[in-house]
Amino acid sequence: MVPPFPLETLRHWYVTPFGGHSRELSFYQVGIRRDAIEANTELDPRVDRVRIGLLGKRNVRPYLIDHAFQIVPLDERRPEALARSPRGEAVLPMGDDVVRRPFPAVQPGDTVLINGVASKRLLRDPEKLAKVLESLFREGYGRPAS
Repeated sequence: MVPPFPLETLRHWYVTPFGGHSRELSFYQVGIRRDAIEANTELDPRVDRVRIGLLGKRNVRPYLIDHAFQIVPLDERRPEALARSPRGEAVLPMGDDVVRRPFPAVQPGDTVLINGVASKRLLRDPEKLAKVLESLFREGYGRPAS
């Protein structure tokens, strides 16, 4: 049986329920059942890094200073974390969530957003990233409001 999550909502944007925390993960890692990653995403855990957010909560940290998360494919080598991702749920590390992430601590029932757009589209094409950044600076993003 193919796990139903993560579910792609926009190209390289995925949503999945929060499965819980695990001591088997380190800071800036997000664990998802291996077969769920393979069946439901185009993400490559060996190279892709993702931004993590919560549905309905704004990520207030700007992209350039936000910290990307490593995707950890969960299998029998991490039994505690795997048990928290039976349908492809996101599992996050134990620790000080408020300091390390720019949104409130994740609660059971929250929906986790996994954004792989930068990894898939921008970071693999440095010229495209340069054009996006140039456009943002030209339009005045980051300047104080007058």
